[in-house]
Amino acid sequence: MIQKPRGTEDIFEQKAKEFFSLEMIIRNLVDLYNYNEIKTPIFEVTELFKRGVGTETDIVSKEMFSFLDRKNRELTLRPEGTAPTVRAVLENKLYINEKLPLKLFYFGNMFRYERPQAGRQRQFNQFGIEVFGPKTFEIDSEIICLAVSILKTIGLEQHHVHLNYLVSGAARKQYIIDLKAQLKSLTLCADCVSRLETNPLRVLDCKVDNHLFGNIVAMSDYLNEADQQHYQSLKTLLSNIGIKFVEDKLLVRGLDYYTGFVFEIKDSNNSTLLGGGRYDNLVKELGDVDLPAAGFAFGLERIILALESLNISLVEENYLDAYIIGLTPKAKHFANILLLMLRSSDLKVDFDFMDRSLKSAFKQSEKFNAKNIIIIGDNELKENVVVIKIKLLTKSKKLKLKIL
Repeated sequence: MIQKPRGTEDIFEQKAKEFFSLEMIIRNLVDLYNYNEIKTPIFEVTELFKRGVGTETDIVSKEMFSFLDRKNRELTLRPEGTAPTVRAVLENKLYINEKLPLKLFYFGNMFRYERPQAGRQRQFNQFGIEVFGPKTFEIDSEIICLAVSILKTIGLEQHHVHLNYLVSGAARKQYIIDLKAQLKSLTLCADCVSRLETNPLRVLDCKVDNHLFGNIVAMSDYLNEADQQHYQSLKTLLSNIGIKFVEDKLLVRGLDYYTGFVFEIKDSNNSTLLGGGRYDNLVKELGDVDLPAAGFAFGLERIILALESLNISLVEENYLDAYIIGLTPKAKHFANILLLMLRSSDLKVDFDFMDRSLKSAFKQSEKFNAKNIIIIGDNELKENVVVIKIKLLTKSKKLKLKIL
């Protein structure tokens, strides 16, 4: 039997409903914040991710699903949503001043070749938002507010916001020199030894060695006056609107395009639910347009897993308004006409298509949580009536309804 590829998942029945409910809740919230949807292709030119995400990141160096098309052009299944969104903004000239701030959101499949584990698949569903235009702490605050609102609305109230501000410019070079000097005095894992030369900031994101970094130099000590003011204003605004946060000097995120503020929201087990920040240079690097931007993203699978751990379901109780049982061929023929009539009246109904016994059909109606059972036989057709068994709490009642 052919099986699904490793790192993929079949989503159906109750779980599919959870995904749908989560998406609908998110769509309602982003609409309140005046975001518009964008859909980008599921694959892009590989160069987009090499330039946008960074050649030294794990995503580009290890995890991309890349292939050659029939004309030997290198393409990649998108591993993340920001670079494709930036490409679309540039290509379609969505950056004209009249459209700013440009507030976009997306849902889509992403692909990363990594070791499958709970909440992390090689094909996964991601939601993200991107804001283009102003570089202001008010926009940064709104982004965090939206992320917090989503988690609170779906019931993930036990979470904490981690916040940091990435140093840039000449101060960044000095920070990296000082950071490398400290890190070289530590005994690091093999991956971190390699990253120390190619991308030292990524060492701070290591889950193996992070216990060694308690006394590591803080980026906040290297910020210039403008960045210090921006960061302080953001923290003040978050405090004023009641969003608690933890300043995390080890928070760097895993993508090279981040500049300025970055954040993650973690659950009570310290597992990351979502993350994002500001990437003010990415649009210019990809299209020579000076357009600051910021955003965040999360995998829907990870959120669903967090909800399951708390026994939270987003799906309303499933039920049928009526379940129809046809006892004879003529009755079944009429039942199909009745199905169409009832569904046209916005009633949720189904029919015993499997030709079960009456007893088995009743059991099936219980599985569907049917409020009413409609029974049709030849005698009912002759009398021009149907029998309706109505569930009233623990009892049921039979009524005969005249067919007009």
